[in-house]
Amino acid sequence: MMRLWSIIIGYAFGCLLAAVLVCRFALNQDPTQVGSGNPGTANVGAVFGKKWGIITCLGDILKTLICLLIVHHIFSSKIALVYAGLGLMLGHCFPFWEHFKGGKGVTVAVLVAAVYDTRTAAITLLVALFLLITLQNLTVPPIIFIILFSLYELIKIKEAGLVLLLMTSIMIFKFRSDLRDFFTGNGKKVDVLYTIKKKLGIKRDN
Repeated sequence: MMRLWSIIIGYAFGCLLAAVLVCRFALNQDPTQVGSGNPGTANVGAVFGKKWGIITCLGDILKTLICLLIVHHIFSSKIALVYAGLGLMLGHCFPFWEHFKGGKGVTVAVLVAAVYDTRTAAITLLVALFLLITLQNLTVPPIIFIILFSLYELIKIKEAGLVLLLMTSIMIFKFRSDLRDFFTGNGKKVDVLYTIKKKLGIKRDN
């Protein structure tokens, strides 16, 4: 019952899409009708500006942390966090009140991983950051992050690893069109180092 209730609680919180709430109540907009159509941080930030993207991200962080704290308080079991994470991912990616069309779950996955195993999450995030800089792509790094994290946890605790791999499969499914674009050479490039240098006022080398 602990596992089932953790998933149910996670799903309830996951359905609270920060992108939809921010856009509809603060901007009178529908994030599914603008930009890429994805109700997530990246799309909100790209269309409405960095400020609203940050607010959206903070909203998703808040709902994830609150959910994990509640589940931990009720069950006091580490494995319950993983099942709550699965529920969060399902709710965020397939919210019932948005006709099961939600975000891609990157923020949720990173937070669940960080809370469940901080050290491993930090290491795999560094790998993802390296890939982000070298590949200049926003699709592959988060997927590699969750795959590496899940496989490591699978070695430690099989049950946790299997649940995390299920979360991974959900993320891959949500990123399927982006992955297709990446492997066909049509993926959008993001030069992180150039962006940082620009913010710092450093001119790009010719």
